[in-house]
Amino acid sequence: HFFKQKTAYEIHERLVGSEMCIRDRFSAQYRRVRQKLASAIEENRAEVIRNGDKIIVRLASQGSFKSGSADLQQGFEVLLDDVGDALTGIEGLITIEGHTDNIPISSFGSRFRSNWDLSAGRSGAVADYLLTKYSFDSGLMVSGLADTRPLASNNTDEGRAKNRRIELVVDGSF
Repeated sequence: HFFKQKTAYEIHERLVGSEMCIRDRFSAQYRRVRQKLASAIEENRAEVIRNGDKIIVRLASQGSFKSGSADLQQGFEVLLDDVGDALTGIEGLITIEGHTDNIPISSFGSRFRSNWDLSAGRSGAVADYLLTKYSFDSGLMVSGLADTRPLASNNTDEGRAKNRRIELVVDGSF
C-alpha cells in the first residue's frame, strides 16, 4: 500500500516537473523570438506578445501590402526573413492570420470579393513566401479573419491602420 502511494506521488511529481519543463521551454522560445526580432520591435515594425500558451508576432501593415492587394511589398520580405529566422525550429503550430479594417473591399475595385478573401489572400501570400525559405516542423496554417478581431476602433485612420495586420501565432499547447 505504501509503495503504491509513493509511486502515485512520484508520478505526480514527474508530471508536474514535465509540465514545468514544457513551460520553461516555451518561455525560452518566447525570449528567443523577441531577441531575434529586437530591431524590428524597436523600429515598430513588429510586436512580440505572449498570451498564455501562445506567442503572437504582430506585423505592422505599413509597407506590407498595397491597399486591396495580397502582393508582398519588397521591403516587407526583409521583415518576413527576420520572422522566418526567428520562428525556425520553434515548437508549436504556427497560424498566419490576416486581418483587415472594416472598409469594404469593393471600394478598391480589387480582385478580392470581400475583406475575408483579402485577409486570407494576404495570410496565404505570407505563408507561400516563408515556405520557400523555411520549414516549420510543427506545422503551418493560414487564416483570414477580415475585420472580426480589431485591435482599435475602426472610426479613425489610425485605428484602421492598426487593425490591418498579419499575425503569426505560435500555439505552444500543441
